[in-house]
Amino acid sequence: MDRLLPFVMAGDPAADALAGLLRAAKAAGISTIEVGVPHSDPIADGPALQAAAQRAIERGIAAESVLRQLAAITDSPDVVLFTYLNPLLQIGSDRLIELLKKTPVRSLLIVDLPFGEEPEFETTLRIAGYPIVPLLSPTTSVERAQQLLAERPDPGTTAPFAQRFAYVVARLGITGEGTHDFAPIAERVAALRTITDRPLAVGFGLSEPQALERIRAMGATPVVGTALVQELANGMPAEQAFLARV
Repeated sequence: MDRLLPFVMAGDPAADALAGLLRAAKAAGISTIEVGVPHSDPIADGPALQAAAQRAIERGIAAESVLRQLAAITDSPDVVLFTYLNPLLQIGSDRLIELLKKTPVRSLLIVDLPFGEEPEFETTLRIAGYPIVPLLSPTTSVERAQQLLAERPDPGTTAPFAQRFAYVVARLGITGEGTHDFAPIAERVAALRTITDRPLAVGFGLSEPQALERIRAMGATPVVGTALVQELANGMPAEQAFLARV
């Protein structure tokens, strides 16, 4: 189990910040990191991530430029590319795979791609070695979760965390700081453990060290995005921000 799955926004806090952020993450012992592709119309991001995406867009950052930046980085954790479907469809699956081959990307988390909506696109990516991360919401029944996990299968224990984990959404709403009733989350993780042994990452609204430890105690990996993006935007050194939560 990874101790932390951090999220950073490509192009923020500066257009060329990504290489330094990934280098700092690796130095802090992070093995997997989510890199967000800025999008002008996010469906689940809170104000902080929306603002970070807007700043990045204003700096000229888009899907292809993110992939070009990643291709130039040699010192990085495994990357989960956090993105939306349309920018990828505009690139096209064949060209996308060629771009991905030069990067540390190991999987994609496409937040607006339900399984079955673009089957050929998804299958092509998976065969090329870039699986789509399954998303399990608080309203997803255990039976439906079992189906989703079968549809986006675990590549096996020899694969890295980035290609195996399922993302468990801790609560409904938008990303950002928030309080949680951890009992339902613990029940949710325990129920999922009855149907899968693949790694689970829990996100949406986690920031405080105590909250992260509560998630780890469940045998899951906490995801931290909003708080980290805010700290980096406010000038906190990247390695310090990562080390504070590892």
